[in-house]
Amino acid sequence: MKLTRSTYLLLLFIIIGIAIFFIKPLWSENNKNEIDEKKDHERTTEPSEYRGIDIKTVVIEEEVYKMAIHYPDLQSKSLNKPINAYISQSKKIFFDEIEHNLEFLKQKDRSGTYNLSFDIYEAADNIYSIVFMDESYVAGANGKQSSKVFMVNKVDESFISSKELLIDNSASRSKIHKLLLKAFQQSDTYKDFFFEEELKKWIEDEQQTFEKTYITKENLVFKFDKYEVTAGAAGSPEIAIPISDAKDIIKSRWLDLLDVEDKTDSEQPDVEKPEEDNADKGEIEKPSEHDKKVALTFDDGPHPENTLKILELLDEYGATATFFMLGNRVDFYQDIVKEVSERGHEIGNHTWNHKQLTKLGEENIKEEINRVNQAIQDITGEKPTVFRPPYGASNALVDELLHVPSVLWNIDTLDWKSHDPNKVLEVVKTNLKPNAIILMHDIHETTVEAVALVLDYLESEGYTSVGVSDVLQDKG
Repeated sequence: MKLTRSTYLLLLFIIIGIAIFFIKPLWSENNKNEIDEKKDHERTTEPSEYRGIDIKTVVIEEEVYKMAIHYPDLQSKSLNKPINAYISQSKKIFFDEIEHNLEFLKQKDRSGTYNLSFDIYEAADNIYSIVFMDESYVAGANGKQSSKVFMVNKVDESFISSKELLIDNSASRSKIHKLLLKAFQQSDTYKDFFFEEELKKWIEDEQQTFEKTYITKENLVFKFDKYEVTAGAAGSPEIAIPISDAKDIIKSRWLDLLDVEDKTDSEQPDVEKPEEDNADKGEIEKPSEHDKKVALTFDDGPHPENTLKILELLDEYGATATFFMLGNRVDFYQDIVKEVSERGHEIGNHTWNHKQLTKLGEENIKEEINRVNQAIQDITGEKPTVFRPPYGASNALVDELLHVPSVLWNIDTLDWKSHDPNKVLEVVKTNLKPNAIILMHDIHETTVEAVALVLDYLESEGYTSVGVSDVLQDKG
């Protein structure tokens, strides 16, 4: 049978179709591999100074998140498995939060950040303490910080628990409390942010296993999460106790391994100093009604509901307050910002993203401050008149870049922690004095009820709430 021209064309189309059918999957797979490679923009393995341990790094940059992960390869399946499981779980928590906020991130052209890093300490031959630091930020006022400790024995490929390391009984806990209390109180870094009562609770908690305790060649180190026993400005505190001072709480096997001399404790008994008599020798002068001013200040807002409720309460009592606002929330709730301004309250700058400024360079600090100034000016016509650094953390560089007063507080109600209006009121009652600057947060619903109680108490005591600038002026 003679093939016609149309038959030839039909056969040609069939052959081309078959070719596309088989070639396309191959191209798609290659393309997919290329995309996967782009996701891991940089994957490096660098040699480590620790024998038998490598450092691996994964850096990923996508439209809605940036990620940098650094972790050790212990060259042992049994040791790597729990560490990799921890990393996977930590990443999952971050990705779940990204997914939950995906629409917001895309609309605002923003991205979350995730950073996992670690420090490694050799305590003895083939004994290592590995301390992970997990930091992430997706949305809201504050990022998340946490830590995880692994102590490993490379010889028998096992993990060392705190139960194996520490003696745990009432006497040892009392000793730990004594050592930590002294260290916090003497620390220039932590003493101003330390909560003694929280440390006491931490020690007395029956569920406390000291899982974030680790050893180095010289020290027994107690690591705490942010806010656990200190204010946020302290970050994630670490207290290092010299092994020689901690030998009463370390099991003998480890003292031998760490080559600690078993000598009599030379520590001198604490001699209680007589308390200074701070009682006033003369008659206490009562403040006049004119002097009885305080400043109510609110951080981390505005909030679409709570801030408005607080404004109504302030109007009811004829009170003025200062709202230290976050730029990312200003951008979200512009009408609330305008309402605060139009009702005659003072607006302060609390940075754009609530980053700890002391950990940033000059340009990043400027951006955190100036973006808020511009955003509030665009809404209200005026720039903020005061500034409050996140966590109360500042330094000479931050102060140099400011053009308005930097204002902290002298009454911290801890409303973010207790979420108890009555406890907030008790803090105010205990510490109230003329020109007090009271710290609260208008992002918490329970704070609204606390404000009502505080305003009622201030009125009963003859106090007036004014803008914080008025208090600063009175202080001179």
